[in-house]
Amino acid sequence: MKSTESGVLKKSDFYFSSPSPTARRLFYCPVSAGHFYCRKGYHLVRDNYNSLLVTHIISGSFTFMLHGKPHTAREGETVILDCFRPHEYYTEDAFESVWLHFNGLNCLDMYEEIIKSEGNIITCSDPQRTEDLLFRIFDAIRSEDRPSEFTLSMDIYKLFAELLNPLHVSRKNKASYEESIQEAKRYIHENLKEGLTVQGIADSIHMSPSHFSTVFKQQTGFSPYDYVLITRLNRAKSYLQKTDLSIAEIAEETGFNSESNFIYFFTKNAGLSPNKFRRLRF
Repeated sequence: MKSTESGVLKKSDFYFSSPSPTARRLFYCPVSAGHFYCRKGYHLVRDNYNSLLVTHIISGSFTFMLHGKPHTAREGETVILDCFRPHEYYTEDAFESVWLHFNGLNCLDMYEEIIKSEGNIITCSDPQRTEDLLFRIFDAIRSEDRPSEFTLSMDIYKLFAELLNPLHVSRKNKASYEESIQEAKRYIHENLKEGLTVQGIADSIHMSPSHFSTVFKQQTGFSPYDYVLITRLNRAKSYLQKTDLSIAEIAEETGFNSESNFIYFFTKNAGLSPNKFRRLRF
């Protein structure tokens, strides 16, 4: 359908989507999608649209307000905004974009994860794939022969994956980082019994702690601290199933500073105590 908003050119197009109760409960759900051409004068202010917005800038510039300050995205960049809250965006010249409003599942948690490391403007590792995914969803919504809601949800999940895998470094540098992170992971596994620190792990691969933490999270999806804890948990599970070590011995072997701390952490994360886990049969 055609937009009548001021500043939106007539060749622009957008469509709505209404999810089923099952989709609202289980899936990511498109709310609306469009392909817009806008000129100076386009300006939207809205209190709430119960959705997230992802818009990929094909050409021109797109400005949005965040905490009272303007932020501008340009050609090839992608913007994600929380439209559950008051929001405002406009153009100071002109732009072409393909966009999607959607909600459902843990979309706000995914949004927070993205902006925590990338902010609201993202340069994806493959901007063309991001654009293609948005057009794929847009074409699906406007089609009379729509794909299943599950398929649409999977496409939105793929879109999240693109936003969580931004372009930070050249392929050459990325390869060298991968090697360094693999070395850091080996160091963690080999020294799990010790009192591991971010400083110590970073020193082992000759990186600053802050830079190491950023690169490690980008490469693995975990902070160094969380990775150490998960590795300790997995090794403890293996000891419980494959050895006769006591709970106190396992706590020591996996780097916990006390048996009680180990039992508390294990129970909280595994959902049952170490002794109950040991009695399970696989």
